[in-house]
Amino acid sequence: MKRINNLFLCLCLSISFHSNALLIKLDFETLGSQDMWGNITNNFELSQAPGLTESYSTVTNAILQAVRQDYYSNDYDFIGNNQQLDIDFILASVSTDVSTLDSSHYTIQIGSGSSGSFGVACFACVSSNTVAQNTIFGSVFSNNIFNWLSPSAGGSWDLTEVVNAIAGTLSHEIGHALALGHPNGAQSNPGESAWGVMATGAPPSSMPNGERLKNRAFSNTNMQSLARTLGLRTLEQPQSVPEPATIYIMLLAIFFLARARIKTRPRNVTELTTALN
Repeated sequence: MKRINNLFLCLCLSISFHSNALLIKLDFETLGSQDMWGNITNNFELSQAPGLTESYSTVTNAILQAVRQDYYSNDYDFIGNNQQLDIDFILASVSTDVSTLDSSHYTIQIGSGSSGSFGVACFACVSSNTVAQNTIFGSVFSNNIFNWLSPSAGGSWDLTEVVNAIAGTLSHEIGHALALGHPNGAQSNPGESAWGVMATGAPPSSMPNGERLKNRAFSNTNMQSLARTLGLRTLEQPQSVPEPATIYIMLLAIFFLARARIKTRPRNVTELTTALN
């Protein structure tokens, strides 16, 4: 059954994924997995976010979409409406074989851990391809996020706050793996906060924790760096279906009307006589 599920996953996703792009797996599932430094994550436990009522599937899919939006945004004057960074993201465990989707793929794990931080990642190991494929290059510790940011959430979390906090940390750690560092404070960006995705609460950024609950975006400077590192791909425009010409529709109507009249014509003399009487 697991093999069938994996084949189905690959079949469905291969249609929309770009085989030459970098693929990042977001692993919310694996218990006891270890990143490059031995950090272990276990359950991504939503009960640690009091007040949240949405299902596991709803939350994790919303987080995936938020990470994609961080990296796919074209709210920058140097990215066209039909362009986005050449990178893909997927919800999958570290053990899921995605080699048919993309030969260049890495994993970041999300769950409860014993580390004293929100997250951790290598610096530039993914962008420079200096670690093996499918390496768990980073971790996001959801228990710390829910615990330490609970006062900023007023002690009760909603879906938007959870998504912004977890997705923001994920995009931040993935950014480190793509050679982005911490900025010196706030930076110009198209998000809801004056602080960009790569800002941190410690110096030199000194971002207040409450900003983590907002929908932040990469700074203009960071997005330019990502565009140079990953490249931009052009999205295919959907093909329009031409409407048939009016004259064609009229000819079809005449044809079917004539055919209907022929079918109702008397077929012999008897029928003709009956019809005349």
